[in-house]
Amino acid sequence: MSREPDRILVLDGETRKALAVVRSLGAAGLTVGVASADRRGIALASRYAAERFRSPDAKSDPGEYVRWLLDKVEKWRPQLLLPLTDRSVTLVLGEEKRLASLTTLPFVPEPLFRTVADKGELVRIAKTIGVTVPETIEIPPVDARPADLAERIAAFPFPAVLKPEISETIHHGRFVKSPVRYVGSPADVESLIDPAKNRRFQDVPFLLQERIAGRGVGVFFLCYEGEVVARFCHRRKLEKPPSGGVSVLCESIPESEAPVEEARKLVNHLRWSGVAMVEFKETPGGEHYLMEINPRFWGSLQLAIDAGVDFPVLLYRLYAPGFERTAENLTRLRESVAPYTPRRRLRWLLGTLDHFIIRLKESPGTTLRDVFLHNTLLFFDTSCYTRLQVFREDDMRPFFHEARRWVADILRRPKDE
Repeated sequence: MSREPDRILVLDGETRKALAVVRSLGAAGLTVGVASADRRGIALASRYAAERFRSPDAKSDPGEYVRWLLDKVEKWRPQLLLPLTDRSVTLVLGEEKRLASLTTLPFVPEPLFRTVADKGELVRIAKTIGVTVPETIEIPPVDARPADLAERIAAFPFPAVLKPEISETIHHGRFVKSPVRYVGSPADVESLIDPAKNRRFQDVPFLLQERIAGRGVGVFFLCYEGEVVARFCHRRKLEKPPSGGVSVLCESIPESEAPVEEARKLVNHLRWSGVAMVEFKETPGGEHYLMEINPRFWGSLQLAIDAGVDFPVLLYRLYAPGFERTAENLTRLRESVAPYTPRRRLRWLLGTLDHFIIRLKESPGTTLRDVFLHNTLLFFDTSCYTRLQVFREDDMRPFFHEARRWVADILRRPKDE
């Protein structure tokens, strides 16, 4: 009698990375359940989603989301649970003991997650092991600020970036995200951190970091206790918004063009387990500065899969029931991963249109000239093989699902936006 396929519960089904995970694991013959708070979640539309669940909104009601998740995991009994956003990882790890008794959590434990989620602590760790980081000043909450803080800010090189040490925190029963701001002078910083002007930020610790001009470069790993099982590198070509944000066009690059050794030192030092997204900024001169590390799949995951490193399947194999994570078995798993193909590109088509619209509003003449005369959107660049992220011939419904949502959102947008 044949054994039933293992069940995998994928959270955050409204994200493109969830779609990549669902397609990967579903095509591998696993039973994939997808949960989303948004009934329009694109991963719900995939033919590879065996079961679909509507969850509460983790942002507006974390408590209800946790209660729903505990009940769903206890009843559906997935072999693996995969949260795909910082928000859902935070909530899952908040119930680590209870959930670990019901399913496998294939990522870092809560103390390590909290350590790397704190950008100030990550900067300190990186410095101790020789990984380059932007020049940084820590700005504690109001009641803990040092007397010389204003002098240090005045001496800091500008332009700079003012960012919260922790991107999202639970405040009054809901997730609150503090903004990242570009600042051009000490006066800009003082205005933003002045409790008299911004009372809601008086208890928020910030980092003031030098602004690194350049493109994002990602080094991605699958690890077990710091030992690398698989890796992949990419460079962002276009982002939304154009000044810096999510990738809408990215390219796989050779390891020689990425700070692989610096990233490896970091995951080895942290004894990392599961997937790791290690993000750097690359200057025009080729220097790399660490930005962050996350214990979850990343937005352009589909590029790694297309280039030959199927991280979701490899993660499943690493944590599959019955797989003993001995040195010998880890070596076999690592040797089963073929080298990935560089110079492959992945385009998020609707994100590219958003990128274009933003630029068009800011500078219509320049944007039209650059796009049509200089091909700045890289639509007609034949130097790399490009695939669309959401549209796939064997699974087209997610694209049409996303396109309908995109058009509806455009029509609802205020005219002056």
